[in-house]
Amino acid sequence: MNLEDWKNVATILGIVIAVLTYLTNSYFQFRNKRIENLKRYLDAHDKLFSEDGFVMANIKEFEANSYKRDMSNKEMEKKFNRFLGDVEEIAYLTSHGAVPTTVQIYMFGWFAQKVHPHLTNGERTNIFWELAVHYIDELKKAADDYSKLPNKKREKYLKKNTLTYEWR
Repeated sequence: MNLEDWKNVATILGIVIAVLTYLTNSYFQFRNKRIENLKRYLDAHDKLFSEDGFVMANIKEFEANSYKRDMSNKEMEKKFNRFLGDVEEIAYLTSHGAVPTTVQIYMFGWFAQKVHPHLTNGERTNIFWELAVHYIDELKKAADDYSKLPNKKREKYLKKNTLTYEWR
């Protein structure tokens, strides 16, 4: 082999190493981005369940199916508006693929089912609540569909969407 052949081999080897480095780096960046997005989602989700927030103030009523929205309770309406703002943050994250739908259904679907009937026509027609209201509507539908699945299908659905824990 002459010097030109060695130069070509070195060039090809360099390109192969560069491509492998790029692919490896891309994989780990994608993986880290997924973890960061999940962390952002969980942080936003935690806001929904803050001790002084709307959900925790009404959790017992939701569980007992006895929640009645009192529009004259200014403090609770203030909490509800903050709740809708927090839902918008979650909706924005999820609309950009931060977490799979299964995670959303699993972590907030039940509450979407409980809150959905209490949205007023004013909130439904307010252009500044569209994102939150649409998200609650869609998540409620998805949670309704999910809750109708038999256990085996729910298990398969969760496994397919990587929402399972496996001992390693």
